[in-house]
Amino acid sequence: MQKIAFFINPKIRNFRSIEIELQHHFIDLDYQFFISEYHGHLLTLPQKAISEGFNYLIAVGGDGTLNEMINGVINSFKTENSYDWQKISEIKIGVYPAGSGNDFARNIEDSSLKNLKQNIINHHSEMVDVGFARFFDEKEESTERFFINITDVGIGGEVVIMKERMPRYFSPKFNYMASILYVMATFKKNKVRITTDKTLYQGKILNFVIANGKYLGNAIGIAPQAVIDDGQFSITNIGNVSLLDYFLNIGTAKKCLKIKHPQVSYSEAKKVFIESADHRKMTIDMDGEFVGFAPIELECLEKKISFFILIYSFIEN
Repeated sequence: MQKIAFFINPKIRNFRSIEIELQHHFIDLDYQFFISEYHGHLLTLPQKAISEGFNYLIAVGGDGTLNEMINGVINSFKTENSYDWQKISEIKIGVYPAGSGNDFARNIEDSSLKNLKQNIINHHSEMVDVGFARFFDEKEESTERFFINITDVGIGGEVVIMKERMPRYFSPKFNYMASILYVMATFKKNKVRITTDKTLYQGKILNFVIANGKYLGNAIGIAPQAVIDDGQFSITNIGNVSLLDYFLNIGTAKKCLKIKHPQVSYSEAKKVFIESADHRKMTIDMDGEFVGFAPIELECLEKKISFFILIYSFIEN
């Protein structure tokens, strides 16, 4: 039996019109709206929906909304020492991109409501990877969290913090670019030690990106080689890059192509550990949200989430 739960961030633009649109498309199906009432509410709302028999869970919002919902689903099946991944895989997950970034949805061939409904009716979903991270939260207490799209350490967290301070009446794209400009003009690059299951790196970074999906920062294709169901993180290491270098290469990244620069490198890894080498705080951006500080340990968990998508074919750039 298909019971559909829509988890909605009421802060999205055109909230009421999106509600009406959802009602119009899904009037002939069994659905219910679950409205987030505060930041972090979607970490617990999925458990309520699941306990009421809902087994098709759709995030309506941006990457942060999707991240919270997925964490809520996974934590609904937490066991004493692990998670019941079999039961988690029985919950079908989807996204209707209505937030400010919607970067994970860019990995989906067709994220329209028409296609989403068709996938639900046809029971069409694919198993995709999910990232697991252990780090220190905003209160500098040890915590763990899952992510579906991208986690990065360096400038990313600082940009997110600045973006949240920007006026809401500007467009998300403008706020993001303005935040990058401000942060890059003042940011002192971190010196880090990074260990993966394949490589060791030590040096200065502007940003170190651990990607499941290809995009971050409102359609910047920072990880063109990323595949969301291959069991590997796609790594993009942006080293000692200047503001001028950034703007000379941002067009390439927006085309989701690899940047050809001596301080930019690409690799893959299943496990990653990042720590400061100069005892400075390093902020963490996870699916478009500031979540805490390094050191951080990450692992790619292969094909753990059942998602309503048609995955883009991977093309080497």
